[in-house]
Amino acid sequence: MKLGNEFDRYRHEHDKGVRAKISWLLKLPKFWNSPLSKEVIRIVDPQKGENVLDIGAGMGPASVEAASRGAHVVAIDPSRFMRAVLGFRRQFQKNPGLITIEAGVAERIPLPEGSTDVVCAVNAIHHWTDLEGSIEEIARVISPGGRVLLVDEDFTDPKHPKHETHHDHEDEMTKVDVEVIKRLFEGLGFESKGEKVSLSGVPVKLVEANSQ
Repeated sequence: MKLGNEFDRYRHEHDKGVRAKISWLLKLPKFWNSPLSKEVIRIVDPQKGENVLDIGAGMGPASVEAASRGAHVVAIDPSRFMRAVLGFRRQFQKNPGLITIEAGVAERIPLPEGSTDVVCAVNAIHHWTDLEGSIEEIARVISPGGRVLLVDEDFTDPKHPKHETHHDHEDEMTKVDVEVIKRLFEGLGFESKGEKVSLSGVPVKLVEANSQ
C-alpha cells in the first residue's frame, strides 16, 4: 500500500517534519518498551501459531511482545519512519520471521477476509479518520471467534500524569468514545464492551470485542 503524503491525515501537527522524527528518536526508550502495550498483549493473550494484527504498531512494543509468545504478527503503520524503526528492531528478535511489517491504516487493512485471530491497537484510535470504516475493516479481517482489544490513553482524565499537557490530545484528530465504538462492533454482530479503566498505572479508554 502506498500512502505518500496522505499519511499527514493520520498525524498530529507536532508529528510532522524532521524535528518530529528527532523528537521520536529522543523518546525511543519509552516507545520501545511500553508497559501499556505489554499489558494489552497479556489481556488479549495471543497463542502460539495465532495470527495477530497490530494496528498503528509504531516502534512495535505490542508486536514484539505478541511474537515472543509464538504468534504470527502483521504490524501495520502509515509512517515509513516507524516501519523502519520496527524493521531494525525486528532483526534482533529471537524469531524475526514472526513479524511482518506493512504500510497500512485501520481504514484500509492490507489483509484478506477472515485472516486474523487477534486485533490490537494501542494509542492508535485517535488517529483514525473514519471510525466506522475502521471498525468495518477490523470485522472484515477477523476470523470467527477472533478477539479485538483497542486501548487509548485517557489524557482527559485528571489522574493521567500527562493530563496538563495532553488533555486536548484528541481535539486535532478523532474523539475516542468507547460507547460509540462498542455499538459499532455490536452492530456488526460482535459481543463488545467499552469502559474507562486503569492499565499499567494510567487511565485508558478500552474496547473489547469478540467475533461470533
